[in-house]
Amino acid sequence: MLVLKNITIQTLKGRTLLHDCSFSLNKNDRLAIIGEEGNGKSTLCKMIAGVDEIRRDFIVSGTVVSDHQRIGYLPQNLSDQQLKDDVFSYIIDDPMLSDYELLPLFEKQLKKFNMTFRPEDYSRALSSFSGGEKIKIQLAKLLADEPTVLILDEPTNDLDLDTLKWMESFILSSSIPLIYVSHDSVLLSRTANRILHLEQTERKQKPIWTLESIGFEEYLAKRSYLLDRQENLARKQKSEYDAQMEKWRQIYQKVEHRQNTISRQDPHGGQLLKKKMKNVKAVKDRIDKVERIKKPDPEEAVNIFFNTKESIASRKAVFDDELKFLYIGDRKLSSNLQLQIYGPARIGIVGPNGCGKSTYLRYVDQKMSERGISHYMMPQDYQEILDLSISAVDFLAHSKTKEERSEIMTYLGNLKFTEEEMMVPMESLSLGQRAKVILVDMVRSPVDCLLLDEPTRNLSPLTLPVVESMFKHFHGAILAVSHDRQFLKHVCNQYYLFTEEGLREIVQME
Repeated sequence: MLVLKNITIQTLKGRTLLHDCSFSLNKNDRLAIIGEEGNGKSTLCKMIAGVDEIRRDFIVSGTVVSDHQRIGYLPQNLSDQQLKDDVFSYIIDDPMLSDYELLPLFEKQLKKFNMTFRPEDYSRALSSFSGGEKIKIQLAKLLADEPTVLILDEPTNDLDLDTLKWMESFILSSSIPLIYVSHDSVLLSRTANRILHLEQTERKQKPIWTLESIGFEEYLAKRSYLLDRQENLARKQKSEYDAQMEKWRQIYQKVEHRQNTISRQDPHGGQLLKKKMKNVKAVKDRIDKVERIKKPDPEEAVNIFFNTKESIASRKAVFDDELKFLYIGDRKLSSNLQLQIYGPARIGIVGPNGCGKSTYLRYVDQKMSERGISHYMMPQDYQEILDLSISAVDFLAHSKTKEERSEIMTYLGNLKFTEEEMMVPMESLSLGQRAKVILVDMVRSPVDCLLLDEPTRNLSPLTLPVVESMFKHFHGAILAVSHDRQFLKHVCNQYYLFTEEGLREIVQME
């Protein structure tokens, strides 16, 4: 059993991410931690896993009772040093273990992902593998250590569809207690049996945590019901308050009028009216002291959309290209790649990790630039377009005028950024917040085509419906590489499987 008692986490600047949180984790528990970007999900995972840097970067109180559990922890990101390391050095990080003991266990786990290693692969740097391949290598190493508790921070990032299905099966069949963070709403719906929701309310001044021993879909339904109920109660109370105040104002005005018109020859009547006015004011004090039910302002109630434009004609060719061979270095990834994009197409590309999808999207980006096609490219690695040393406002502002900065701050405010978060260097923002900065830049760009490489990978599943709606109402064409099944289903209407022989059309996504 894993027990957390009265956990409180604060930033060094005094913002409280989590207050007095307590829960236990038992056999067969599949606890999904959900919440918006920057709410402390990864921080809590690190704290439970005992990552040292947490107590250096945050003020932490409370107790974690692990009862000698062997905790396996999958971080959201590998360190720069780990990325530079070769696979062998990464796996054999315990001097007490030999390669003869660990490598067979590692390879056994790796086969579960339909991934095999050649001898020369062990000398490759981790950075040379695709995003999904890195996740598989990390998971295989974790499982080879035979943990009794697993903490997985975004294990589904960059996994291909086949491995996502394996992940679902693994989580469902595992008796090992699991804590995991994921933005994959399909995986959450199919696997979670407990939900821990971390929220920041009242402009991120008040943290709230909610623990429910129910599934993700059931939790969303219950939450929606409670928010609607609170909305109705707040509206009803406001209506009752307005009616009371209108009645009070009428009485107040009558007494005030009588006070202003009473004759000085009637001092007794004046005293009575003065006492009456005192009682009237006391009534208002009592009305004002009644605790108000606040209208809900859930974090996921974000707002972002493209400016309305007439859709591109369905017969208009946006992009038409044929590539005989696609290489990365000396390695041939695919051949005979033919792609035609017409009008407001919504094209999703899927395929195994490392097959070349992102490389091909970069090729399309380059060709569109050469041909003068107005487009916007959202890469997997946000640092390719973001300067993390400057603030979101400074990055987004082009003319630097007061009016433009005000407009940008309105956009960011609609995405629940605080003024402080708008102004600090973006290196201090979460990956999800950086993704939102890119979305703001995207909607402000006058383009006719979007190239998206895993656009939803760092966004909360609670806000994804808004982002999906934004893309669905874009006037131009979209070409997206994604493993997000909900995004593909809700946004795209054409699907291609990326293969060594080119793009193969898929009639329907599962």
